[in-house]
Amino acid sequence: GADVDWDAFYQGARPHRVDLPTYPFQRQHYWPRFADSAGDVTSAGLESPDHPLLGASVELAGGDGLVATARWSLRSQPWLADHAVSGTVLVPGTALVESVIRAGDVLGVGSVDELTLQAPVVLQERGEVQVQIGIGDADDSGRRPVTVHTRTTGPDGDTEDLWTLRAQGTLTEPGAPAVARPEDFTAWPPPGATALAADGFYDLLAGRGYEYGPVFQGVRATWRRGDDVFAEVVLPDQVRGDAARFGIHPALLDAALRIAGLAPGGADRTVVPFAWSGVSLHATGATALRVRISPAGEDTVTVHLTDPSGAPVAVIDSLAVREVAAETLDPTARAARDWLFHLDWTPLAPAAPADATGWAVLGAPHTPVTAPDGTSLPVLADLTALDAAAPRRPTAVLLFAGQNAPAAPAARPDDDTPAAPDTVLGEVLTTVNDWLADDRTAQIPLVVVTRHAVATGPGDPAHDLPGAAVWGLVRSAQSQHPDRLVLADLDVHEDSWQALPAALATGEPQLALRQGTAHAPRLARPRTADTLSAPDGAAAWRLDIPVKGSVDRLELVPCPEITDAPAPGHVLIEVRAAGLNFRDVLNTLGMYPGPAVLLGAEAAGVVTATGPGVTGLAPGDRVMGLVTGGFGTHAVADARMVAPMPDGWTFTQAASVPVAFLTAYYGLRDLAGLTAGESVLVHAAAGGVGMAAAQLARHWGAEVYGTAGDHKRRLLRAEGWADDHLASSRTLDFEDRFRATSGGRGVDVVLNSLAGDFVDASLRLLAPGGRLVEMGKTDVRDPGRVALDHPGVALYRAYELREAGEDRIREMFADLTRLFADGSLRPLPTVTWDVHHAREAFRHMAQAKHYGKIVLTVPRAWNPDGTVLITGGTGTIGGIVARHLVTRHGVRHLLLTGRRGPDAP
Repeated sequence: GADVDWDAFYQGARPHRVDLPTYPFQRQHYWPRFADSAGDVTSAGLESPDHPLLGASVELAGGDGLVATARWSLRSQPWLADHAVSGTVLVPGTALVESVIRAGDVLGVGSVDELTLQAPVVLQERGEVQVQIGIGDADDSGRRPVTVHTRTTGPDGDTEDLWTLRAQGTLTEPGAPAVARPEDFTAWPPPGATALAADGFYDLLAGRGYEYGPVFQGVRATWRRGDDVFAEVVLPDQVRGDAARFGIHPALLDAALRIAGLAPGGADRTVVPFAWSGVSLHATGATALRVRISPAGEDTVTVHLTDPSGAPVAVIDSLAVREVAAETLDPTARAARDWLFHLDWTPLAPAAPADATGWAVLGAPHTPVTAPDGTSLPVLADLTALDAAAPRRPTAVLLFAGQNAPAAPAARPDDDTPAAPDTVLGEVLTTVNDWLADDRTAQIPLVVVTRHAVATGPGDPAHDLPGAAVWGLVRSAQSQHPDRLVLADLDVHEDSWQALPAALATGEPQLALRQGTAHAPRLARPRTADTLSAPDGAAAWRLDIPVKGSVDRLELVPCPEITDAPAPGHVLIEVRAAGLNFRDVLNTLGMYPGPAVLLGAEAAGVVTATGPGVTGLAPGDRVMGLVTGGFGTHAVADARMVAPMPDGWTFTQAASVPVAFLTAYYGLRDLAGLTAGESVLVHAAAGGVGMAAAQLARHWGAEVYGTAGDHKRRLLRAEGWADDHLASSRTLDFEDRFRATSGGRGVDVVLNSLAGDFVDASLRLLAPGGRLVEMGKTDVRDPGRVALDHPGVALYRAYELREAGEDRIREMFADLTRLFADGSLRPLPTVTWDVHHAREAFRHMAQAKHYGKIVLTVPRAWNPDGTVLITGGTGTIGGIVARHLVTRHGVRHLLLTGRRGPDAP
């Protein structure tokens, strides 16, 4: 909208008006002919391959190999712009094969024995790709290894990344030229074949993500006979004049391969050529082909190509395809990789062994501190104690800070509640100021030790608010006083304390030790591939798995029908958080034995509509409960299966409750009949249902045993579990351990989620009249067989929560709500991911890394009638954010704050 001073812009130039064409633009591509961009490479001692995709080559001295080089870009090879997949221009695999064959021709190995493409080559709108093809010495059979490496340069010519291996394989000498015409190609169209409609073929491909322009749209007719597919393909006019410069033009060969998707079982996915075997070229310069593609295994085909007369052109004995990685096709991935960074806690290489010799503790820890080597550390009440330590002053002084620090200062005698963040912060600030002002400490590092005060990743959240505040304070002080202060955050794992001396020896100013491994903060480029995007323009969407088998196929899909008026007895909920369960992971992987269901069985949110007959709930109520399709903007639920959220709870806390507590309640109370004085073994006691079952069993007066992984058992001990009531979930030692702890009697009830020998050991551990309730789905036994093999077992029952019925679930929910309200039960510890990062959360659960409950949060939609506060909003970045909120999200009310207030420009 600004005025342009054209006189200044054109100063020194002589601009003049030109006439525009009098005819309408026809929207046709007119590609420039290939230019010799390499110049005279022979003057540099190189050979010119005389090929459009290769710039120079040189045979290696001291060996029998060759290196060929090239530069590929949309400027020098504009026709490649027509080969786009999901919005990203990829160099077709056929171009790599063509280049490798031409480079091999120089050494007499112009046939591909095998070639595996590691990753597609991406072309950017600006800049170029440097290509290097290396061919090694021949082996005894005459085969030569070949590799293809690339690296990217920017518009300014600067290299942007390192050489990356794109393909590798072997080349061999061509066989005898094929002269006989294959029988299938002598009569054409092929006898007995059924014609397939060619119209709409590229529309079909576009639906799979192949966004091909005219150069790569060469299919003219297709037929099918049994499992074989036949086709006629031509090289479009735009590039036909260059066909003679290629062995086989990549666009023509790519068009021939595209029809593989029409074969029975053809991949309805976005796939690219992956592994080539037995590629032989019998003729060059083809502009039209007859094609036969035959299945040769899963995702593998055999390809025969002839010219229109039936004379052989090329054969591919085996071509395997694979699904292209989403990260490669992400149009924002490169921009994010180049310009955006995030904090990543990177594991450090193991340092040389070190010890705690010369360490001391500053302050008044509530318990004596034992060094990693087992000796007691001396305590310095204050800095004056340094004089008493002279002349051998400490090599490092530890200050424990935060609510959860291993040996934080004792609470005041008149206050047994955890210290508030401002109180802890004030004490640390005073200590750090005194330390930095004292000359006696100039050569002694002050190591501020916290526990779980920083989050090293989504699966490792911070739990100590005062400790987190301490980290912010000390980081600021470190910037002004380098080498004087060190921050070290530990977990409950004993190995982390043992690893602290070696971690400090690395000299890193900030450390996080997890399970004995030291991590340091680093700036890292983000992985955008795992970030899901909501469908454009969709007011309602949810997480779904269109093609099961991998968490990488999770997507956010539109579901406009979800916002329809709810049916009688149902409510519509605007979801704010939803709990992730193992059933969701099994469903995603295609391993769940039950019927297919929508992902997300529990959620918490706000009621937006109620169906006829619903009482006790109204729009605006904050609720939690069992839902259908909870990982999305909205979900529908039977009104009997939701309950009001307790006062003071967050949506994340509420979303962690329904499945875990209801499943444990129904299994232990309704099915197993657990009563006071009995004992129960809870397998996977650190999981959601396991932790809920332990709380309920203790509330009902039962004795609780549990199994968990090594690290999780340490967390359970910190929660108050007795060591003799815990055992590993990785071995069968729990059977003997718990039998000994119980005096040989065993347990009355087992809540099982394990499989195989663990089920048998659990059944043997049951006391006479014992009951095993099975909530897992991977090893369900026949109850009759269990009764014969274990006659003392009174009940073996596999179950699902839904079989309890809506009315019983409502009764259990009401009881649970009362127990939460009076403090008998508490919400589970949670680890959260935004639903847009669901793939990472699903992987985390599949690897059993979590403790407690995994919850996916759903961002709230922008309210155009609400007000958005932007702190620092009067600055440049704040102004950009404000404009984005208005133009992208329709926000109409903004409150900008800044240091200068109304005086801001």
